[in-house]
Amino acid sequence: MIAIQEETNGAARGFPAGAMEYCGTGCALRIEQSIAYMVLHLDKPLQVATLAAQANISPSHFFALFKRRLGSTPIDYFTRLRMQRACRLLEQTPLSIKEVASKLGYDDPFYFSRVFKSVNRMAPSDYRMVQKELRAQGKNGAAVNLLQEPKMAGARNRVQFA
Repeated sequence: MIAIQEETNGAARGFPAGAMEYCGTGCALRIEQSIAYMVLHLDKPLQVATLAAQANISPSHFFALFKRRLGSTPIDYFTRLRMQRACRLLEQTPLSIKEVASKLGYDDPFYFSRVFKSVNRMAPSDYRMVQKELRAQGKNGAAVNLLQEPKMAGARNRVQFA
């Protein structure tokens, strides 16, 4: 459970005021369970229908609840979780970009790199190099938020991961 909390730490940053409180308790629990499922399955493809079935609600209703609750679509949120994990793997392991992509369920490392760059505004290799330089300069080895605002179509008030 601690790993899930670490994975989603700061996930509500940047949401419109009141977005997190909009749903009732039952909705909140279903969404939290869905996020926990996402975190445990970052290496597998995800469909909203799967999450909706686990929450025991229709896919369209689940989609609407999730977006209302978090300000992001389930798939966008899942992609950001994957890219957050990718950042940690690039910082903390010597794995190649191809190996990181594979660990996160991407068969095509070039597609992974495009997704990484669309979320983090820099290529995975550049991200690793910048982090390595920051550590060499004596800075904290933890993830450094180099990004101003996520770059995705229609991205306003979205989650920002390091």
